[in-house]
Amino acid sequence: MSAYVYILFNRPDENLIIGVTSNLLMHMHEIKNKISKVYENEFSTNKLAYYEKYDEFNDAVTRKKTLEGMPKDDLISMINRDNPGWDDLHDKILKVWSDSLKSDIE
Repeated sequence: MSAYVYILFNRPDENLIIGVTSNLLMHMHEIKNKISKVYENEFSTNKLAYYEKYDEFNDAVTRKKTLEGMPKDDLISMINRDNPGWDDLHDKILKVWSDSLKSDIE
């Protein structure tokens, strides 16, 4: 089962939240729409800054722990390298999913 490690933000360089999930698209939908009180937080941290995909859930959990142990400046540098505009990558993964559905239908 594949898994994803992700980093959320509300404003660049602030309030980074690191998590792991087996379904990034569904998880982001739940966060964006505050499906549960679990997804509510005082900073409205709901923008996807960074993610990595793993084949094994345990590998993703190990990576999450590694990221949680890193200094915030290192996390920010990592995000700046891969997502310099601090774009909300949710739109990107939603488009990939949508495009894959269209190609399945055609």
